[in-house]
Amino acid sequence: MEELSEHDVIKMEDDHVVAPAATSTLIEAGDESPTPATTPATAAATTSDSQDPDHTKEAAVLPATTATPTPEVIAGPFNDEETTFHKALRNATSTETPKDLDVQGTLPDWLTGFHYTLSPGIFDVKYPKMVSVHGELQQETRTFTFGHWFDNIPQVNQFSFSGSDSKIKYRSTMPAHRAESKIRQHQGYLPNQPSSIFKTDTNQSVFARLLSTSHTQGKPSLEPCGASIDVLPPFNADGRRTIYCQNFANHILELNTDTLEKSGILAWDEVNPQFKGSHSSPHCHFDPVTKELINFSMDHGFNSTQYNFFSITEKEPHGSLIASVTAKTSHVHSFAVTPRYIILVVSPLNPSDGGVKYSWGASLLDAFTFKRAEPTLFYVVSRVKRRHIATFKSDAFFFFHHVNAFEDAADNVYLDFSLYADDTIAHQLSLSSLLDRSAPALTKPEFCRFELANVQAEAQRLENYNAAMANTGPVDKLRGFMRRVSVGQGSSASYAVPEKNSNTIPLATRIRSTPGVELPRINPIYHGLDYKYTWGVGISEQGDGDMYDCIMKLHVKGDAEPAVWSQKNCYPSEAIFIPPPGFDQNEDAGVVVSLVYDAEANQSFILVLDATDLNEKARAVLPEVVPLSFTNGCFAAGDISRGMQLPAAAAYYSDTEDEGDQYDD
Repeated sequence: MEELSEHDVIKMEDDHVVAPAATSTLIEAGDESPTPATTPATAAATTSDSQDPDHTKEAAVLPATTATPTPEVIAGPFNDEETTFHKALRNATSTETPKDLDVQGTLPDWLTGFHYTLSPGIFDVKYPKMVSVHGELQQETRTFTFGHWFDNIPQVNQFSFSGSDSKIKYRSTMPAHRAESKIRQHQGYLPNQPSSIFKTDTNQSVFARLLSTSHTQGKPSLEPCGASIDVLPPFNADGRRTIYCQNFANHILELNTDTLEKSGILAWDEVNPQFKGSHSSPHCHFDPVTKELINFSMDHGFNSTQYNFFSITEKEPHGSLIASVTAKTSHVHSFAVTPRYIILVVSPLNPSDGGVKYSWGASLLDAFTFKRAEPTLFYVVSRVKRRHIATFKSDAFFFFHHVNAFEDAADNVYLDFSLYADDTIAHQLSLSSLLDRSAPALTKPEFCRFELANVQAEAQRLENYNAAMANTGPVDKLRGFMRRVSVGQGSSASYAVPEKNSNTIPLATRIRSTPGVELPRINPIYHGLDYKYTWGVGISEQGDGDMYDCIMKLHVKGDAEPAVWSQKNCYPSEAIFIPPPGFDQNEDAGVVVSLVYDAEANQSFILVLDATDLNEKARAVLPEVVPLSFTNGCFAAGDISRGMQLPAAAAYYSDTEDEGDQYDD
């Protein structure tokens, strides 16, 4: 039998797979094609892999020269396939050449600038594999599928808004486009960092995963920085026109805002060696008063992690370490900042099996276990004293996002979350669960506010305790935290020992709990300050509850009913609040912008709403479907005249750019 090349095998799939002109992404063709988690290739691979994980036995498969589709089997109640969100969880087609969109409605005159979002680009990658059929080696096509909504090769979407003439232009690209060919080459995925994927079978050996996680950074076209995209002001202080993508694994990918070309990639510990760690938060904070960019890196151990908080400014581009907090290893997606404090909140989602799976590069949801009997801990760092000053605790809960945090005049700190009782939602957002029509409805988030009372008083109490402990002898420590130890010279004769319960951790008190939103956004002027409103995506009472299907505006004070935008069979991604230029006394003055998938029309559109009442102001249909996302985007106001340029062909990275990386043999 003539041996077929990889190119020949992929080409033979053309009856069922269409490759977009501008990318190497493989797209399931036709509206009736199966969803990524249940494609015929995936089903064939899953069946043979489960029976023969090493692929050494004979597999009853068709030769690669024959293309016979396998019927899709879906369990559960059958809704109309044409009106589900499932088609928005498939491989994307990038629009590399900027397109003018047909705008329906009118944009505000002041809305001029670039709007950026991240969305999944590639979920499925087809690859050729030699198998034995009746004793004869033949080549078949299998599919590697990312297993979680958060795991994918991302796509960057850029919009230019011109409010003066109500024009919108759009383009998209996949910066990590070469990761697809590496997945195909190695028939699986090797992440750089441990637990940097949520729920994906890498299809790689433990040894290969262990070797891959020794690398600190990838290459610009290989590292999927798909959790957030932002401006990061200190990095643009020299006038550079750049935008930055981040992931959970400590990487920052720099893109040129005019061309979306990759400028480079680095890890935080390359900015400053003190910022060491394999993970970080994809949600940096920028303080407009101090001009500080604040984030943390996570230097993991098996049972504990050092969370290194740092700041970067224009005057100090290499940054400085603020403080380090030692706490249990957990998945910390976001943190809070107020004018005086940084608050790290660590849920009891901790490595299982002594951290073995974690260190071997297993998916986060396979390596971590939520421990309901353990508390959630609140670590308070003083930005002035530059050290950890207090710790509070509450009952266990899980969260992805802080909404906001602020202080009051009585030295109390308030933290708002989109909160869950446990980590069920993280498992529900796996692709297998999202695409299962019999799966339970998604867990709805709560808007919860916690109070940390008398922070400075608690800091002083803890300081006194630590000082007393430093002066307490080892015998007293062994005998316990006694209030008074008599030495036989009268009841008044004693030496200082800390009070028995003087190191009891005070409680973080939950003072508000109402229905909430996910991917919460507020007016950025009010970050770290008392505020009234938050916007986000929610689950409507009228829907099936299997996907976020509405945009909501919540009043975080009082009992006012939320404002809601929804449209039948439409599913929004993150709703980003954009304020008008300058300062408006009305906190909700502005617009909310979201990328929405219309399942009935099988198309995506950009939606602009009045932030006050969520009435529609404008929309524009995109040339391609943009997959639904659970990521954070941004809006950069300003001149758009230099934007949307086509990159020079010579500026692209060559095929040898990744020479020596962890994928190469």
